[in-house]
Amino acid sequence: MRSIELLRADAESAFAGLRETLADVSEGHAWARLPEGGRDFLHTDASIQGIVLHVAAGKRMYGGVGFGGTTARWRDVAAQMDAFEPDWNAALLYLDASHRAWMDAWAGLRDEELDGPRPRPQGDAWPAWRILQTVSHHDSYHAGQIAVLRYAVGESGVPPPRYGDDIRQYCAELPHW
Repeated sequence: MRSIELLRADAESAFAGLRETLADVSEGHAWARLPEGGRDFLHTDASIQGIVLHVAAGKRMYGGVGFGGTTARWRDVAAQMDAFEPDWNAALLYLDASHRAWMDAWAGLRDEELDGPRPRPQGDAWPAWRILQTVSHHDSYHAGQIAVLRYAVGESGVPPPRYGDDIRQYCAELPHW
């Protein structure tokens, strides 16, 4: 198996694990939040929905910046989320579409290109293989958080804060605003 094939299989496996963790999560459960524990707590508002949108945004940005000719913009991702938040089913559809966009962004990548530098949404560059591996690990990391949250929180009838607002607050100064 070539390296790129292994990285594709890893990406699909990590995403499948994330989606499995989300099976049967209701909207009320996705909205429930842990009390916040300080800056960068869970990288989100401590809700399952916030984590899902965080993962989706990362896939959109890493794919569009690193492999799409720097076409992605944080402000566009925030606007996309504004169109459907707080709808949980729409958030899951957005996650799925973001994963497809991520996989499509690097579909033509070849083994000999894996060591080449690719831009990141943060403004620096990493080797392509490291970006691919990081996004897969990101899926697995947050799947673990969601697994814990499923047992730590009940349901809520109050939607979490809009994730698009988080993007506007924390990403407006980044290079790909």
